[in-house]
Amino acid sequence: MPDVIIKARGLKRIYFLEGEEVHALDGVDLDVYRNEYLSIMGPSGSGKSTLFNMIGGLDRPSEGQIVLENEDISKLSERKLAWLRGNKIGYIFQSFNLISTLSAAGNVSLPLIFSGVHQAEAEQKAKRVLERVGLGERVDHRPEELSGGQRQRVAIARALVNEPAIILADEPTGNLDLQTGEEILGLLKELQHELGATVISATHDHKMLAASDRVVWIADGRIERIANRDEIEIDIGTMDGKAIA
Repeated sequence: MPDVIIKARGLKRIYFLEGEEVHALDGVDLDVYRNEYLSIMGPSGSGKSTLFNMIGGLDRPSEGQIVLENEDISKLSERKLAWLRGNKIGYIFQSFNLISTLSAAGNVSLPLIFSGVHQAEAEQKAKRVLERVGLGERVDHRPEELSGGQRQRVAIARALVNEPAIILADEPTGNLDLQTGEEILGLLKELQHELGATVISATHDHKMLAASDRVVWIADGRIERIANRDEIEIDIGTMDGKAIA
């Protein structure tokens, strides 16, 4: 029986827009297994990003619960939630979210510094992680001096530097060309196996299917179906992916 690291039960997220109720999530149940690569797929407005943000503690449900390693994170105080986000979860964003005035090493060291690690020690660890993602020669470069793929590698290094149990990747290939995107996917898959991390990606990019152990399709705030990798037909050339009937 797979070890479940995250349980979502009865998740609902209701927004009010011009007096109308908008159900971004409408009763989602989902188990995420430890060490798996899970992709959450769906079009814009499907609830994909809302579910992703709930799992990462970036948003709270209107109803239901998110249990991470036996702790209901939807009920944590902001202080405890901040600690969780800084120590157990690493975030990778489509737009990289790098600080332009800092070097690659400076960007990667920030989570460690926020966690109380001395700056010199944090920068040394940041450089080791940058070497691991193939940027050992770029540690002193600022974001403007790096390509899109290199910036995403810096973002991955920043997500990994605190050795989190969970890596959340929000459209990690969205701003990259096909070849660079495939390189980033390969790196994430390699790191998943090497570090024993659980990778959860929110995406509409069908390239992601090839890296996934499981895929969750979401529409109108509900899970439509879940498929294992070996149950999915993939044609990267046409960007097509579907569950085998």
